[in-house]
Amino acid sequence: MLHESPMARDEALRALGYIRAAIDRTTRYSTFSAWSGFIAGTAALAGSGGCGWASENPGCHPLMGPRFLGVWLGVFVVAAVTMLILTALKAQQRGERMWTPIARTAFGALLGPGMAGLVATLALARAERYDLLPGLWLTMYGCGLYVASFFAPLFMRTLGLIFLALGAAAWWTPVEWSAVWLGLGFGGLHFAFGTIVMWRYRG
Repeated sequence: MLHESPMARDEALRALGYIRAAIDRTTRYSTFSAWSGFIAGTAALAGSGGCGWASENPGCHPLMGPRFLGVWLGVFVVAAVTMLILTALKAQQRGERMWTPIARTAFGALLGPGMAGLVATLALARAERYDLLPGLWLTMYGCGLYVASFFAPLFMRTLGLIFLALGAAAWWTPVEWSAVWLGLGFGGLHFAFGTIVMWRYRG
């Protein structure tokens, strides 16, 4: 009767780990840039006036209407552009294609909540209900992260649930607290995202 040596067992477990990692890379999108999270977080903290500390910032006050919307439109554009550029550069450095089938799937998962958020933003702006926008943005972004987590790293599911909680807080607290929830969500959680990516995926 043949007995398995500890060395052979370790080699088999190591091989299984490599196989599992390879399978995971093909089923979950992981070509994220940590720096895109840091830049998005910085832009959001600036847009929120440091969670409301710079109270003269229009991004702190939904009731300032178009000026508030303009600040956050700039924040979202900066975040989206840097994410696309830095993620493409990271994929190029790793010798990978950015627009893989799993990347298309993850993007498609984000697209539904993103389009819903855009349409609802336009409707609320037309009705001059700018006070509802912070909760809407946080909630829709949380929904997008939660859905995308089925095709991306699982930590995004936790971030999505926290965004949903912040969205609920933005709706159920006075409008003066909007900058706090926006800064914590789009600022703080993007820094958390960047830190996790830097730690787990080496930038």
